[in-house]
Parts: sequence; C-alpha cells; structure tokens
Amino acid sequence: MSRMQQIRETWRKERRIPFPLTEQETWDFWLLEAPTNDLKKSKIKHIAKTMGIRTLIETGTFKGDMLQAMKYHFDLLISIELDEALFITAKERFSGDSHIHILHGDSGEILTNLMHSVTTPCLFWLDGHYIPRSSEAAKGDLDTPILKELTAILQHSVQNHVILIDDARCFIGPNPLLNDYPTIQQLREFVHSLRPDLLFVVGNDIIMIYNPLEGASNSMKKVDFHLPFDNQTFTVYGDGSDQSVLYFMEYYKGYYEDYVILPLRKIVQPDHVCLDIGANIGPISLALSYLAPQGKVYAFEPSDVNYPYLLRNLAENHITNVEPLQLGIADRNGNIHFTDDPRGGGWSYIPHGPEAVEKSTQFISCVRLDDWVEQNMISRIDLIKIDVEGSEVVVLESALRTLKQWDPDVIIEFNPDSIKENFGRHPLVLYTLLEKLFTHLYMFKRDNTVVKVKNYNHLLDEMKPFHADLFCTNKTFLD
Repeated sequence: MSRMQQIRETWRKERRIPFPLTEQETWDFWLLEAPTNDLKKSKIKHIAKTMGIRTLIETGTFKGDMLQAMKYHFDLLISIELDEALFITAKERFSGDSHIHILHGDSGEILTNLMHSVTTPCLFWLDGHYIPRSSEAAKGDLDTPILKELTAILQHSVQNHVILIDDARCFIGPNPLLNDYPTIQQLREFVHSLRPDLLFVVGNDIIMIYNPLEGASNSMKKVDFHLPFDNQTFTVYGDGSDQSVLYFMEYYKGYYEDYVILPLRKIVQPDHVCLDIGANIGPISLALSYLAPQGKVYAFEPSDVNYPYLLRNLAENHITNVEPLQLGIADRNGNIHFTDDPRGGGWSYIPHGPEAVEKSTQFISCVRLDDWVEQNMISRIDLIKIDVEGSEVVVLESALRTLKQWDPDVIIEFNPDSIKENFGRHPLVLYTLLEKLFTHLYMFKRDNTVVKVKNYNHLLDEMKPFHADLFCTNKTFLD
C-alpha cells in the first residue's frame, strides 16, 4: 500500500490522518477526496424537501453557483462573501432575484449579527473556508471562522437548524497549507460541548450536524428491543403506525427476528466488518454493533421514512461503530424510483417494470455495491445482510467483484412473493445465483433451528408457510 493509499484509507475509516503530511501530500489528498458538486447540491435539495426548510444561509458565496442551483428550492437565500470583487460579482448576478441577498464581510462576524433576525429553522451551508493555491479565495484573520460560525448557530434560540459544513477533508488539523482548521474529532467535541443532543455525521466530504428527530413522524413510538442473549437491551424508536418491524417487536415483547439474531453470535467476531443492506430502523445493525465492538457496521437505508429513525436509534443508544448511509444498493448509480408501503417501512421496495413510475412515492440515491466498496476503499468485509423486499438479485449482481474479493458470509431474505410482485422475476433466479456463489446454504427456521438447504424444492418445503432467511457461506459451517 502506498503512503497516499494509507492516508486515504485511514481517513475513510477513522476520519483522521495517520501521520503529518507534506505540502504536496496535503494538496493531493484534497484533490483525490473531492466529490462532485452535483452530489453536494443533491444533498441540500434532499434536506430542504424532507425537513421542510425554506431558508438557506450560506457562507462563502464565491461565484454564486450554489445559490444558482438552490434558488428555486428555497423561499429565502442569504449568502456571505469576504472578498469584495466576488461580492460585487455575485450582487450583480442575482440582482433580479428579490429572495436572494448577498452580504459582504467576515462570515463569523456577520453570521453572529444575522442570527438576531432569524426566527425559523434554517439550513446552513458553511463553505467560508480559505483554500490556498486558489487565486480567488479570500483569507480573513483565520483560515476558517468555523468555530465562531458554529457558536452563533448552536447557541441560537431556534433549536432545529440543520448545519452542513463543506470540505470535510480540510478538517485534518494544522498542516503545511492551513493552520486554523480543527480535526474532525475536535470539531465533534466542540459541537457536543454546546449541543450534546445533536448528531454529527461525516460523509461525501460534508459534515452534517442536526437533530436526528427532525424528519421523523409525529406518531413516533418508543419500545425496548432485546437481544436473545446477554440480557442486552436497546431503546428503539419507530413510526407508531408501523405494522412491520415495530409491530412485531412489540408483539413479541421486545424481541425481533431472534431466529436470525441468535445465530449471529456464532458467526460475527468482535473485529468483523459488516454491511446491513436494508437496515430499516436499525435492529440488525444494533445487534451487529454489539457483537463486533472492535469492528464496523455500514447501515444502508435509502428511505426518507426509515432513515430518521435509524439515525435516532443509533444516537439514542450511543452507537459509534455503525456508519449510517442514506443509500440504496442497485444495479446502477443515481436516483431511482422507490415505493413506501403505507403498512410499514419494512415492506418498502424498489419498483421494477413499466409500472415503476406509477408506484413510486419518492426518489432514492443508489449505488452499485462494487462501486461503493472501491470508492470508499473498504479493505475488509466479513458479513453482508441483505433484506430489500425483492431486489436481492440486483444487490448480489452489483456486488460480484466484492463477493469474489472478500468472500463474506451473506444473510439474505428469500421471499418468493416479493421477488415476483416487486421485482417481476421468478424466485428460482435468486436461488440459482446463490447456489452459484456459495457452496453452503442454510435456512434459519423460526423454531431457532438451522437446516442445510439441499435444493430449491427442499427450500420451498422447509420455509412454508413463511418466507426464508438464508445463511450463505463458503467458509462458515453451521452443521
């Protein structure tokens, strides 16, 4: 592994730099870790829509490209620019837009004064950072006034602002190019010293700081979730009308799919890296987090309905080894139609075929798993859990390189009805693919026994009258 690969891998995994960087390494790291601006614009639009925020306050106007992209998505946009020439250019660019206001000066000072007039929740896009080697970037007394900006926002009387800090890759501490940037850890500690209730999440070069309850349903319900071992209990929130995950958790007095969770104790090691694809509100992620305290869990949940609860449940239980990702796994990268089932988030799915548009209730961001693993420099995967209401074939096909490279065990739902109705394929397609990829297939039965699957017809007989949860492996034997 090259020195730069080590730097990037440590950053991706731990959000820190493993050793002091040279000036050129610092610059190269910034360039290599920079995502597309389209991804950042999509994030802002998504938050504005799902959380109902109508005011955008930006620091670091630059040439006004973000304002231009957001001008039709907010009722009021305010932007602060330090450089006089850039300020004048932006004022002229938006002179015909009465709902856009450009302010000139140091964002730390102006934002402090501006907050006196703020009375409703705002989305803050903090991008007022000095970046060297840019002929147009202006530098104030500090390379970044981020701490002063955050103080003004976090001490404000309105408690449910959403803060997005751009250029997370710059927050690596003092380096040959910048002196005043704190590390991610220092920034997190600063935020929690003022607002310990807020969630602090880093992803796609953005630091997001917000109340995880925002966006959750008003009918939220709290239940205790028990693991079927070690007397371990978690607090779990969900929609009070949910008839899928939360309903069954209540019905079984705090237990949920214990016939799946119980075998995990034999499968998951303390340092395992696990993927929970279709995490819903997080019960399996919580179990994996407990079983792999020195490992890592990546929890993929694309739904606007489920994701706020997933975040809330991780925060409520002080889980630090689970990284939530509002992403779906599909056969292509981009935005895809998604259908929320009104009976409960556990039955939501990606519609396929000619009726996909008609059935769709929202767009979700999706990525091929192989691409995500490569882009995020994932260096180990031990277990993948897949529960995506009929799209399991698509997930596996998007992960063929990953499966070959890391040979992880896979726990996957096998639901013939979902595969036929939601995906439009015969369930034999999924079984044939599993048989091709894995030498051993086991079924977790609801009486807490494990049965080795002999063939397709044997599986159909054993799973009656329910669907099946399969354990697929080339290396872990449960006989």
